Amino acid sequence: MDAIKIVLLGGGYAGVHAAKKLHKKFKKMQDKVEITLIDRDPHHVLMTELHELAGGRVPEESVKISFDRIFSGKMVNVVQDEITDIDFKKRELKSLNATYHYDYLMLAAGAEASDFNIPGIKEHSYPLWGLQDAIDIREQVEHCVRNATYEKNAEKRKQMLSFVVAGGGFTGIEMMGELIEWLPILCEDHRVDPNEVSLITVEGLGTILNTWPDKPREKAVKYLKKKGVEILLNSFIVKAEDGKITLKDGTEIKTDTLIWTCGIKGKEFVEQLPLENGKMGRKRVDEYMQSPDDDRVWIAGDGVWFVEDERPLPQTVEAAEQTAAVAVQGIIKRVCTDLSLPAKDPEPFKSNFHGYMVSIGGRYAVSYTMGIPMSGVFAMGLKHLINIYYQHTVCGINGWWRYLKHEIFDVKDKRSFIGGMASYKVPSYWMTFLRMFLGVMWLIEGLKKIPQGWLTDTTGSKVYWGSADGGSAATSWDGAEAEATEAVSAGTSATPAAEAWDAATEAAGEASQFAPPLLDEPTALFVWMNETFVSQAPYLFQLGIVLGEIALGVAFLVGLFTFPAAIVSIGLSLMLLMGALASQEILWYIAVSIVMLGGAGKAFGLDHWVMPWLKKHWNSTRLAHKTYLFLDEPVVKKKKRKK
Repeated sequence: MDAIKIVLLGGGYAGVHAAKKLHKKFKKMQDKVEITLIDRDPHHVLMTELHELAGGRVPEESVKISFDRIFSGKMVNVVQDEITDIDFKKRELKSLNATYHYDYLMLAAGAEASDFNIPGIKEHSYPLWGLQDAIDIREQVEHCVRNATYEKNAEKRKQMLSFVVAGGGFTGIEMMGELIEWLPILCEDHRVDPNEVSLITVEGLGTILNTWPDKPREKAVKYLKKKGVEILLNSFIVKAEDGKITLKDGTEIKTDTLIWTCGIKGKEFVEQLPLENGKMGRKRVDEYMQSPDDDRVWIAGDGVWFVEDERPLPQTVEAAEQTAAVAVQGIIKRVCTDLSLPAKDPEPFKSNFHGYMVSIGGRYAVSYTMGIPMSGVFAMGLKHLINIYYQHTVCGINGWWRYLKHEIFDVKDKRSFIGGMASYKVPSYWMTFLRMFLGVMWLIEGLKKIPQGWLTDTTGSKVYWGSADGGSAATSWDGAEAEATEAVSAGTSATPAAEAWDAATEAAGEASQFAPPLLDEPTALFVWMNETFVSQAPYLFQLGIVLGEIALGVAFLVGLFTFPAAIVSIGLSLMLLMGALASQEILWYIAVSIVMLGGAGKAFGLDHWVMPWLKKHWNSTRLAHKTYLFLDEPVVKKKKRKK
């Protein structure tokens, strides 16, 4: 029997969510089930973050995640192609160069901007509903400010510096928030007076964010007006021309930049398919997200027309994922039936939306989540937490760490809710001196133990204080401590303080690496480790400490394997600290080792050549793919890529 072919058309929020769920269900049946996701792009686009790219806050890489990264170690076969036709009778998807057979199909092709047939909108506006759209807007805004520097005609200059955002919904308000922050920066760079800039939001309804409760909406309005945004309500755009727009009341606004965020419709390609239509180019489905015209076709995401409580489903991320989850239940039921396996009946769709949030730039947000209105730093923090959670579900630690870097650690011009406090970078050449100094210190610590007998004392008494008659390490330490205390007391009256400490150290079996120790006695955890592990091979542990310190010294000096060396350095320092073997100097070792985690070995060190080589080979391993612990992009082997 041939494998059952499940095809997902579209790699947006719905498609990715469905593919992940299908993999989880069928990962042990790869010889019986084949999952294929087809998308024209090699990456998943974070549609909710496009305004950040359009507003110059983040680079292009931050709003897209490669499918290689998302489906690393998964049974999902990703095909980059653009489907031009679907034959539902033959169950085939066709592109210009290939044909793909399916047994079960989920359409999740997404949506596209709608111009509502308003004259001139398609030709003279910049929609914000795709990666290229965001790039085009960013380039247009930069172009206008740059050219305004040289424009002497006051009227033309005003037109260049007037930026209109059509639409007061989520996308429009978020886009305006980015312009509020970015334009003053651009003006400063190009020597343009920021007071010449005009920001206008045009909304056809009586209020912006019209589905929101009054309190968070009013917060958003107040913030926008405070930042100089002119909000035109009940203002329908009836025509767009080169350099100006016309409102329903006849008002003309001259602008070179009209950003269009007034609404979306189903993809034109999907709309033309011979399946029952709903409205706005969206396809009608039943409560199981199945097309009424074909029992092998499910539809999810923005292309779904489903009325719940007398309202069509919103075209949001939560709706996309929840419709995909219901569609997947139906697909799983059919596949399991074909394979004579038990499966639950799919449950009818019931929305469970948690709320809404809008960021107005990188430093301010408003939200209404779980019935709780918030604004400012708290709302912004919540937005980041939700995005981090999504990134984690999509591609693990690798995803959310990458998100934090783009949104907080690498952000420019203080455009984050904590400003630029985490974004300043120390030049690598300064870290070189610190790294080498740390190496010298570890090398000294290791080498000075050799004449102290750490290599020749095969009893391991330097690290293990258990008694020969079976007494515990804690008891032995207590005895040594008592002798040390007595020696110190004697020394205070008869010898200098330094001699008293030497006597104490000798009485304690020369256990201390640094003097005086930061802790008076070992912690309970260290005593347990000493009794459980060190007691089994004390000399081996003793030898390991000496060789480990020398190895750390060499590694830091030459900048080789700096990251793992820093991890070992922190661990060894903590062990010495817990064992009352180190003075407060050990805190310095720990602090500097943390700094070394930032890749200090790549500056004037061997890691400059070694780490890229290791990264390439690590990123191709099965372990890296399954755990998402690869660095940058995973390396996909040619055999799998060809498949």
